[in-house]
Order: sequence, then C-alpha cells, then structure tokens
Amino acid sequence: MENVKMRCPVCERAELVENVQNYPYRECGLDNVILAGITVRSCPECGSLVPKIPRMEALHDCIAHALVKKEERLTPAEIVFLRKSLGWSGSDFAENLQCDKTQVSKWENGRVPMSKQNELLFREIIVSGKKITDYRRTDAARKEGNKVVSLFVKIDEAKRQWTDEWRDAA
Repeated sequence: MENVKMRCPVCERAELVENVQNYPYRECGLDNVILAGITVRSCPECGSLVPKIPRMEALHDCIAHALVKKEERLTPAEIVFLRKSLGWSGSDFAENLQCDKTQVSKWENGRVPMSKQNELLFREIIVSGKKITDYRRTDAARKEGNKVVSLFVKIDEAKRQWTDEWRDAA
C-alpha cells in the first residue's frame, strides 16, 4: 500500500506526518485504552493526531472481550462502552436487565454501583453468541476497582486480529 499524503483536517495548513506509536484511544469513551504500535498521522503545525485504526469492529470486540474477563468491577464508562457494543439504548439495557431506566442512568453516571448480580448477568449477555474460551465467571467482578490499570490493545498483522493486555498504570 502506498503512502498517501494528507493535509491536516483541523488546520489545513500542513501535510500530516506518519509515525508508528502507541495511541491513547479515548474516542471509544474509555480513558485507559492504548492502541499499541499503530500508524498515527500528526500535524506539525497544530499537533492534531489522526490514527489509522484497522478493523474497527474487531477492535471493539477485543476491548469488550477484555472488559468482560477482567477481575475488577466494571466502571461506569465501561458499562456504557459495553452497552453500546451491544447496540442497546438505555431503555434496551433496562428492559434486558429487568430494571428501571433511571437505574441504568445511575450505573452509567457512577451515582450507584451496579450490583454484582447485575454485573455478572450483563457480562454473560455480552459474551452470549461469542466464543471467549478464557472467560471464567468465578474470576470476573471479584475485585473492587481501586487500582489504576490500562488496557493495551495491539493488532497482530499476521493473524489480522486484535489482542489485549491489562497493565498497571505507570
């Protein structure tokens, strides 16, 4: 594939420069997801970053997979990400978990923690229909989330799939 020159979409003053680097993928709604070793175009004038993210749907499946199998409880932002990964509105979420829409809003805004029972049910709903062989329900959601961790997600070009790894924050 040839390298196509591209002008900055923000300032339109300079050509973007490509580098391979880790990219904090905040666009997904989570502050702790880092895409490892992807091509990122940057503007030397205004500093804007434009990542080249291959196989976006597979990436989001990989992130959902990592969230479902993590030992710590889900954060409000992770609950929102997972709900959206199912294509559900807040009303759909409430209906499928047999609760009130206001309860969903409280979970997603961090006003009330999701009960362990609802969290485990939600995790089961996420994995239904997907093959996640290393998902162990007895390990999921057993720890309180009081340490800061980052999710590094990297594409394996040879296998054309995304892989995930949780790391302690620096």
